[in-house]
Amino acid sequence: MVAAVAAAAGVPAFAAPPALDSIAPDFALKAVDGRNVRLSEYRGEPVVLHFWASWCGPCRESVAALDALGLSSGTPVLGVTLDGIDRSAAVAASLHLQSPTLVDAQQAVARTYDVAQLPLTLLLDAEGHV
Repeated sequence: MVAAVAAAAGVPAFAAPPALDSIAPDFALKAVDGRNVRLSEYRGEPVVLHFWASWCGPCRESVAALDALGLSSGTPVLGVTLDGIDRSAAVAASLHLQSPTLVDAQQAVARTYDVAQLPLTLLLDAEGHV
């Protein structure tokens, strides 16, 4: 089902570390709504992990498409934005995003995941494998 969400959105997944079949590194980030979200909280269900930034046109399109498809399919989508909290909250509101928008302004998680190109979409299975 997760693969169908990304394919239907036309979102390219640029493979970068972590390697396919490896366990995605856990992280905790603050969401624009103020709550802390940890990736491991989603173990037991497939997850779409999407790295994006407001200044990236294709990112804005893909995050909105993944948000809508994730909601309609019941697949959690975690959007990790590289913008600051204020900009992230404003863009999430303007795009009417319902999925968690996580703020990685210091880009620590992006470095862990070796994000070299945006947008980057990773599909994780229920056990957390990429």
